[in-house]
Amino acid sequence: MKRRHWLGATAAGLAATAWPAFIRDAFGDGAACDETGKPVAAAGSLVQVSAAFRRARQASRALLVLVIPADDSAKWERGHAFGELLNFGADGDLAPLAGVEVVCATMADLKKLVPGAGDGEPLMVVVRTDKVPVVATQLDVVIPSYDGMRRMAGGGREEQLKHDDKVAAQRIGALGALLRKGLGAEARDVEARAASVRARLVKAPPAGARWAIASGCGIDVEGAEDSGLMACGMGHVPSKSRRFLYFFSVEGRGASTR
Repeated sequence: MKRRHWLGATAAGLAATAWPAFIRDAFGDGAACDETGKPVAAAGSLVQVSAAFRRARQASRALLVLVIPADDSAKWERGHAFGELLNFGADGDLAPLAGVEVVCATMADLKKLVPGAGDGEPLMVVVRTDKVPVVATQLDVVIPSYDGMRRMAGGGREEQLKHDDKVAAQRIGALGALLRKGLGAEARDVEARAASVRARLVKAPPAGARWAIASGCGIDVEGAEDSGLMACGMGHVPSKSRRFLYFFSVEGRGASTR
């Protein structure tokens, strides 16, 4: 059963643990995953990124971190943008993801594992796990905004929908170009590689996040067990933004654990 969930603005911090322990966790054989190989969902982004780092290193792949912002309102914006890319990106946009391990994590938690990840909150960070010390590269771009207030103020519904589609294409294009720049734009087997990405990251979410669906009456968090609060009046949600990456805890209503 899906859980209908409405966010508040509270945040809960993760307990800090010494840096060497996470290096040992990332490079060692400690179990931080379930029987399917995915990180334990309740563990928080620090354990998620540690487990993903270990999987990437064992598979001789780079790690791509989709950065979860500290600010709750920014979590919404970024989660919708990543959702648009993964759900509606063209083959050429998604194919670069075929060769990397993908995880969602905060910069604070990533830097406990990779101190050289840099400052700020870029959209993504690529971690080359085959280097000692590891090499991290930030990937960032300005994502076009739907500019909701001005869009809602003018034009009819048909114009609004056309505007939504135009802006969504710009947002997806910006993120796809960023991935090609940061991960490479290999022309080989683009269709097959994109299909593998959709099977891995669209049917199920990347580690560290959940898929959710937004409507004018609340949010359904995919895979959550119980029903929560329904709140109509949320307003218009662009069609390609409706399924998005949800960066909040579903254990306590509205509490962020990222």
